[in-house]
Amino acid sequence: MGVTYPFLSLIAVFIVVSVFNYFYEGREKNFIRNAFGHYVSPQLVNQLIKSPDKLSLKGEQKNLTVLFSDIRGFTTISEQMSSEQLGEFMNEYLTTMSDVIKAHGGTLDKFIGDAIMAIWGAPLDDEDHAAQAVRSAMEMIDQLKASQADFAARGLPVIEIGIGINTGIVSVGNFGSRDRFDYTVMGDNVNLASRLEGLNKDYGPNIIISEFTKAALGDRFFCRIVDKVKVKGKNKAVVIYEPLVEGEPDEALRREVEAFESAVRAYQAQEFEEAFEVIESLYRKNPLRLYALYLHRMKTFRDNPPPPTWRGIESRSHQPEKLDFG
Repeated sequence: MGVTYPFLSLIAVFIVVSVFNYFYEGREKNFIRNAFGHYVSPQLVNQLIKSPDKLSLKGEQKNLTVLFSDIRGFTTISEQMSSEQLGEFMNEYLTTMSDVIKAHGGTLDKFIGDAIMAIWGAPLDDEDHAAQAVRSAMEMIDQLKASQADFAARGLPVIEIGIGINTGIVSVGNFGSRDRFDYTVMGDNVNLASRLEGLNKDYGPNIIISEFTKAALGDRFFCRIVDKVKVKGKNKAVVIYEPLVEGEPDEALRREVEAFESAVRAYQAQEFEEAFEVIESLYRKNPLRLYALYLHRMKTFRDNPPPPTWRGIESRSHQPEKLDFG
């Protein structure tokens, strides 16, 4: 009895602890799977399940990359479709875009009507979050172009989307009420990404990134400088770029971008005749909205030259401002 009783007690304790751990870990796995299964790829869900210690559901400050996308003129487009067509179109479109985001390691934050919000770098850390976000944006555009012919054949609208991307410190975690939480991000850098998305319709590209995302990318993507703007809610102007290709561009594209940036330098120096000639030549070969915008500005300056004491204000007000070509 002296040996058997303690031995049986140890076995009983082991069984109870094992059963408790089994059900506790099972609940934890189910929570992670239910909470994130619709937002990230199955591979990321499995990583979270294997390493739940890497998951923090409390609010924390992290350096992340945030993406917003939106369909241009969606209100007008939706009014031209029946409710059945609209439902079919939106389900197909959002599924395609979501699959691209998750395939590049992104977390689908939410749908806001036709808009999509996604983040990279949470819930799991990703040192390459800026590049992953830009790759995802480029593939979203490619996937949309590939779907346009099929949309048209089925009587669905041919659409364009704008994407804004920003990198910076945000608050990330579970935010919401006692009964309903939402794993999301908040902060000034989130708002900036949203504002950048809206600038696409002004400048013409499909993708606009901030100078902060550009710095995080390094030399891995070839980008064209677009402008320096002060968006609503920001006191400091931000340089914005259009990512063109990952890696080295072909020689023709490099020459075009270098010519445009040279013209923008002349534009900033108020040498409008020189800048106008270069950008007009570029526009004849490649009629981008961006080129047309600068040509319109310079025509305005030529007809209404600024006073000698002028020192420059934000370019959204159509005044040339100092840009850092880095």
